[in-house]
Amino acid sequence: MTTVWSVSADVTNFNHLASRYETDPIPPLNLGASQLESWGRRQVWYHPAEFRKSKSLANFPGWSSGIACDAEAKENLQKLIGDHAEFLPLIFASSTIVDTTYYAINVLRMLDCLDYKRSEFTYFERTGNIRKVHKFEFKLNCIGGIPIFKLPILRSIRTYVTDEFKQLVEKSNLTGLEFRKVWEG
Repeated sequence: MTTVWSVSADVTNFNHLASRYETDPIPPLNLGASQLESWGRRQVWYHPAEFRKSKSLANFPGWSSGIACDAEAKENLQKLIGDHAEFLPLIFASSTIVDTTYYAINVLRMLDCLDYKRSEFTYFERTGNIRKVHKFEFKLNCIGGIPIFKLPILRSIRTYVTDEFKQLVEKSNLTGLEFRKVWEG
């Protein structure tokens, strides 16, 4: 049996990163394409006005450009993720608040596994494109052993993971992610 989870950062309980867009724009991390060759030095920081000492620093801090993780999370997940995603270094713009190495997780695996006939959607009126999936139904045996992926039709919206990924995060006591079950089959 496979369970699919939608994953996002827990920005309620943990601090989140900001990108230095004015000097270093972040390329899209939703295309399923490697960014290693062109990545360069991408800066992030904790905005001093938003940084709250009452919030913890997470292994997966919130980040508006996608999923980010620290070195501990990278070390724990690297073997499982394999060639389904890549870790792109994020350079911390200031070490005055925290001295930690972070990585952007660029999901490379796009799986067209959604069963469009059995899933339920809301569409954008003007374009007819899918706006939101209300009920996920996946094609049986399509996901296989792939622990992290995006759906081509929704690639800019969410990252999806299987139980194997979720269980490794929990077993390793890594913090900062929220999992929402979207399908079990």
